[in-house]
Amino acid sequence: MPSGFPFEDHEQLIHRATAEQVGVIAIRVLAGGALSGSDQRHANAAQSVDPITSNVRFSEDVAFAQRFGFLVEQGHADSLVEAAIRFVVGHAGVSSTLIGISSFEQLEQAVESVEKGALSDALWDGLESVWGSR
Repeated sequence: MPSGFPFEDHEQLIHRATAEQVGVIAIRVLAGGALSGSDQRHANAAQSVDPITSNVRFSEDVAFAQRFGFLVEQGHADSLVEAAIRFVVGHAGVSSTLIGISSFEQLEQAVESVEKGALSDALWDGLESVWGSR
């Protein structure tokens, strides 16, 4: 984790679990909606979301997520939501993924994202660059 990260460093927990042949369930893969890049909440969603092991405020999580917009701009994904889902379901160390859904439209979007498969391995340098600049 970058210097000054305000929460717990899980120290590559997924990689450690994989090495021990322990399954991993990824939850909150959209960071309570922050990885959509918008602070607008769906009417069925909780209207206030506290971040978990990210930034102190939800708005900071949203702003950070927007820095991954290059994935959409360069045509690697149709939206930040799609990119987040494809990132998680494409991670070899993740056994199961729980995606929060507030509407049938979001369910359809999640299914379409999963069906597209993992993000390209070639994107890792760009992703790590954004993470490292946190």
